[in-house]
Amino acid sequence: MENLNKSGELIDLSGLVKKYIKHWYLFVISVIVCGALAFAYAKIKKDVYMIKADLLITEEESGSGGMQSALMKSFSFGNLMGGGGNVDDEVNLVAAHSTLRAVVKELGLNKTHVLRHSFFDKESLYQEFPVEVYAYPGVEDTLSATLQFKVRVSKDGKVKTTVTKGWKNLCKAESDGFPLTIATPYGEYILNTTEYYVPGEKLATNITISGYDKTAESVNEKIYINIPNKKSNLIHLEVEETDIKRGKDLLNTIIAQYNKRGIEDKNREAELKAGFIDERIALVMQELSEAEKKIEEYKKKNNLTDIETEAKLMLEQSTEMKEKRIELEAQEQMVAIVENFLRDDNNRHSLIPFNPSLSDEASTKAISQYNELILKRMEISHSAKDNNKTLQMLDKQIEATRQNVLGTLDGIKESLAISQEILRGQEEVFLARIKGMPTQEREFIDIQRQQLIKQELFLFLLQKREENAITLSMTTPKGTIVDEAYNLNEPISTPKIMILFIGCLMGLILPIVYLYLKDLLRTKFSTRDELEAITSVPVLGEICTHKSKEHIVIREGSNSSIAELFRLTRNNVQFILNNKDEKVLLVTSSVSGEGKSFISSNLAISMALLGKRVLLIGMDIRNPQLGSYLNLHQAKGLTNYLADTGTTLADITIPDAIHKGMDIILAGPIPPNPSELLLSERVDELFALLRQSYDYIIIDSAPVGMVADTFSLARISDATIYICRANYTTKEHIRYVNRIVGEKRLNKVALVLNGTEARQGYGYGNNK
Repeated sequence: MENLNKSGELIDLSGLVKKYIKHWYLFVISVIVCGALAFAYAKIKKDVYMIKADLLITEEESGSGGMQSALMKSFSFGNLMGGGGNVDDEVNLVAAHSTLRAVVKELGLNKTHVLRHSFFDKESLYQEFPVEVYAYPGVEDTLSATLQFKVRVSKDGKVKTTVTKGWKNLCKAESDGFPLTIATPYGEYILNTTEYYVPGEKLATNITISGYDKTAESVNEKIYINIPNKKSNLIHLEVEETDIKRGKDLLNTIIAQYNKRGIEDKNREAELKAGFIDERIALVMQELSEAEKKIEEYKKKNNLTDIETEAKLMLEQSTEMKEKRIELEAQEQMVAIVENFLRDDNNRHSLIPFNPSLSDEASTKAISQYNELILKRMEISHSAKDNNKTLQMLDKQIEATRQNVLGTLDGIKESLAISQEILRGQEEVFLARIKGMPTQEREFIDIQRQQLIKQELFLFLLQKREENAITLSMTTPKGTIVDEAYNLNEPISTPKIMILFIGCLMGLILPIVYLYLKDLLRTKFSTRDELEAITSVPVLGEICTHKSKEHIVIREGSNSSIAELFRLTRNNVQFILNNKDEKVLLVTSSVSGEGKSFISSNLAISMALLGKRVLLIGMDIRNPQLGSYLNLHQAKGLTNYLADTGTTLADITIPDAIHKGMDIILAGPIPPNPSELLLSERVDELFALLRQSYDYIIIDSAPVGMVADTFSLARISDATIYICRANYTTKEHIRYVNRIVGEKRLNKVALVLNGTEARQGYGYGNNK
């Protein structure tokens, strides 16, 4: 069975190839058309190059000049991950719409210029174009449509311009020369020449103009920005471009705009910080001046000259205690400053300008976390709107962190108060030891302590102001250019020879697809191979079409193609009627018009040519056509015999009607009860009698797809020939045949395919 299956597959493949070769003209036409289209595309198409650039995001070092970066670094988990924690955010800033919009505006990418030399020769120009379109201020900012200006300039300098939007013509304008003003529904535009315009030459150019926003969206879709390694701070940029210079300018300008934006953000941050520090310095300076005036007034009032010298010994002994007290009070003042800063609503989105350098690790971490969130909000707010969900979530985090810092500061204040109380108790013990000192000296120490606290705070703020000034003067960019935009030497687009090859290959594939789909979607079949592919019912033979209009094509001595095919079919019929008692052959079809009567009559003649006694009987009693088909007339027929017992077989038989040894019984008049007549016992008696007189009995019955009469004749038939016609019988009809055979409603069913194309070959003559 496997060998048979394999053979079958080889035969099917061979038939498939033959069918495709039969439609060779489709392949020739398809290859020529597809090859021509591929050649035209390769001629018009420009090579595409890959442009690349690399940008390294530098991390700010913590130190005397980087208070904010120190806070960020102390809280960032970037070191654990091996790279900067904010690199993903920086990628979003590089590809931000505002950044790309600025690039489009700077390079004029919202305009494209195409110079037409011929239909196949078009040149895309960048920067060096002969004619430019100028829009009135503000038009390109709000332009929502894409307009195309088709500019044609004759040798004598006359200008014709057509403005279109897609396929729609908006307006036309003509002028004897440049400049030319054009009023469109989208604003007024001016056409004018550039330094690259050559007077006296014909010019055909198309200029397309779009809004900055729309072009920025297109650029965003075209560029590719990624982080090659998650453990690095490197950002990689790529773009595919036909113009190498335009691609390089695009990437380099994106990087420049990103760095420019980073410098502006850094300067803005430093300016805000400087303003706050200056305000605090002025306030502390005033408090320090007041403390110094108090010392001066106290000395004058108490006639004191050099209390420091007088109390030197005691001060040396209490130095450590004083330093601790001053440190605690200074910390308390700085905590109060930070707390007042946080409780001020005007500073809700501002950085805490300095860390009070507390020994408490929790406070340092909380302030660092708060500043980290404020910095992140500053970065995101530049490219996001107020209703941005990320910004809203960040505000909630900032508020929660601010409350956390305030709570931490409250705890620190309580801790400082306890520490001061302890020191105060220690001082009381010490003062008890020196109670012999004048009251003036103790009062002076208190006043001087306040002055020292203000002085320390003043020096601290001055230091922070200098650090901020250094930061403001250092305008280093956020990103370091590792590789400026560069292009790969070889284009990445498909080579032109490959395009031609693909075009020719498509020319070969398309006809195959067309023929396959045509066969797949076709509801009818045309060849024996197609018929055998959809049924397992044996095919006795096929009958080809013939040029003659005669109904009888079988004659003694005829060697035409159709005569040979009938002989082959006759021989195959003898194989299915392989018992000497099997004589009755039922001929039917699905619907009328499939050649049932034609094959029945010619097959009967073919059998009569063998010297056999053959009877052709018309049993399609609902629609009798056999008599008119063969041009025979008989007063009585089968229905008369079945309905009237007085009618004899001789009364309805036409002996030697068409050929010697071939008798015919016509259907007769149409009865009112055809089903009952065919089911009567008289039919069985008739065929019992006919079997004794004839070698073969061929029944021309009704189509099974129209009436059920034929199924009632299965009891008297030995085999069934089911007629189907090429390009006429549907595949659904064959599926119906398969069901009939599966249900065994007819005996020994075999198919005969009618109406195939005539073939020349061994055993075939001319089809006449």
